Amino acid sequence: MFLLSLSRSILFAIQSFWRNIWLSLATIFIITLTFISINFLVIISAVSDSAIEAVKEKIDISIYFQQEVNETKVAEIKSHLETLPQIKSITYSSSEDNLANFKTKHQDELLIQEALKELEKNPLGATLIVKAKQLDDYPEILEAIDNPAYSDLIEERSYDDHQVVIDRINAITENVRKGGLIISGLFVIIAALIVFNTVRIAIFTHRHEVGIMKLVGATNWFVRSPFIIENIFSGVIACVLAIGVVYFILSLIQPHLSSYFGGAEFNIIGYFNSNALVIFGSQLIGIIVLNIISSSLAIGKYLRV
Repeated sequence: MFLLSLSRSILFAIQSFWRNIWLSLATIFIITLTFISINFLVIISAVSDSAIEAVKEKIDISIYFQQEVNETKVAEIKSHLETLPQIKSITYSSSEDNLANFKTKHQDELLIQEALKELEKNPLGATLIVKAKQLDDYPEILEAIDNPAYSDLIEERSYDDHQVVIDRINAITENVRKGGLIISGLFVIIAALIVFNTVRIAIFTHRHEVGIMKLVGATNWFVRSPFIIENIFSGVIACVLAIGVVYFILSLIQPHLSSYFGGAEFNIIGYFNSNALVIFGSQLIGIIVLNIISSSLAIGKYLRV
């Protein structure tokens, strides 16, 4: 009995969809825009989070030692720093390695190459590259490096402070998210109103049929279900269309991401593929719930016969 009622409701929903095709298309269009605006926020969030992580990965403290400092002393300082809980990794580079890297980097600059040949000894000292576990750990590491016992051994230390860049990315992302939330909120409200009015117009068109159905004993569910199913159809179609548009946008964005991240790979399409069920599934469920609520509210007064 339930399957028979459901099949009839689906049939009535399809008939109503085609009878009010322009209203149905308007509903699908607005819901599609709602999906796209929400996924725009997801794209911005994913890209900004990855950008911040890429910047964080490039942050380190480079400690340049005096040329005369021997490897034993450098190893002692390295061992001391490794005892700090804030340390993620420390990379040691000997003076010979630094000189070789310097020559390779400037191999096309003849003046520098000739100047190096004139030197009697290696002018470069050893280096330690220190990475912290968290961005907030660097001040404590810098404080440990500034120990007076090391001041005569260290020629220079450089700390590439990307906090300004990260703060700027966060500020831009936050502003875009706020703007996106406002736009998405407007589309959600418009979608709810469109669905509400679409159902009201459809019910008004069939008001006599609804009245007769109620008089002959039809249940509220049987009367309400075709209109709810019709709008669920609209939501599903809009979701499929939005997925197509979103993936088209992602295909346009993807080639530019490597340059945006300074050569680091970030596959935005892969991100959406791996999270498709959560991203699109939750949005579809949300639209279906919104359609059910709007449809139920719109048909409410016609059920009181």
